[in-house]
Amino acid sequence: MAADKPKVGYIGLGSMGLGMATNLHANLKKEGENLHVHNRTESKAKALLKEGAVWESSPAEIAQKCDITFSSMFADEGLISTFKAWLSGNPKKGSLYVDSSTVYPGTVKQLTADATNAGVHFVSAPVFGRPDAALEHRVLFAVAGPKEAKEQLQPYFKWMGRGTLDVGDEPYQASVMKITGNFFIVSCVETIAEGMTLAEKNGISRDLIAQFVSNTFPGPIYPGYAERLAAGRFEVTPSSPGFPVSGVFLLTLVCMNTAAVTLDCGIHATYLCGIKDLGLMQRLAQESSVPLPLADVIMSHEKEAERQGKGALDWGCIADILREKAGLEKR
Repeated sequence: MAADKPKVGYIGLGSMGLGMATNLHANLKKEGENLHVHNRTESKAKALLKEGAVWESSPAEIAQKCDITFSSMFADEGLISTFKAWLSGNPKKGSLYVDSSTVYPGTVKQLTADATNAGVHFVSAPVFGRPDAALEHRVLFAVAGPKEAKEQLQPYFKWMGRGTLDVGDEPYQASVMKITGNFFIVSCVETIAEGMTLAEKNGISRDLIAQFVSNTFPGPIYPGYAERLAAGRFEVTPSSPGFPVSGVFLLTLVCMNTAAVTLDCGIHATYLCGIKDLGLMQRLAQESSVPLPLADVIMSHEKEAERQGKGALDWGCIADILREKAGLEKR
């Protein structure tokens, strides 16, 4: 591996990847380097290429030219095929492949084994945060992998996020951390939705419950969702980011770092966000013989939201599903 300035690549410029790649490239430029990028659709790299990033036509080319490769994929299938294509480029021995996708731990175990057989290192580093947080380097990385690799990657994580959680030396552990963390978050949403419905049905306003939550459970998750559920503001827009149940949404990223550079890139993408991640929770629970009844309840509400055509809304829209079940008027 290059001793001074490793060549760095990024694969996957979706809603999360583009924000992280943007910050990574901006900081690499300060070091006199440019980020090498690849995406299934080249148009999504337009803004980065305008800023000097180098386009590579395949994951194999990234492998051939870079010492460190980051990736962000939506689901297991995309990560598996991308990593296989990257390995086909015969990366240099000791190269690092760092993935930020939310995928199943078993997938990470298999890719780790494949990496070891090829003489390279696989590091799992899924993130907590939405696309707006990715662009504003506010995501939190859950990192697991070889100790030396994690140490080498720290500067890059600092460029892209607000911090790291060192989950362990086995990459799959980071996937377990991510799935568990998401369970905590969506459980907060369900708790607020149920509590607000109970209060509203008995004459207590949702706004008053939101005030109670903000004063009792300070922090970004509980107060943020309490305010959103009280207002019934579930549409996912650039000014009101969210985590859709499923469907198509538009994300426009603006302002790269402090340079106030406008990124000319509206991203249209299809995601099964809430339902997909809940499925990972249920699968991990089942295969671990751990009861997770709350995840089952939440999944039923999210699927009902999808059946009602609310797939593009934030997963907090289950609040309206519960209101309807309680016989309250539609908002």
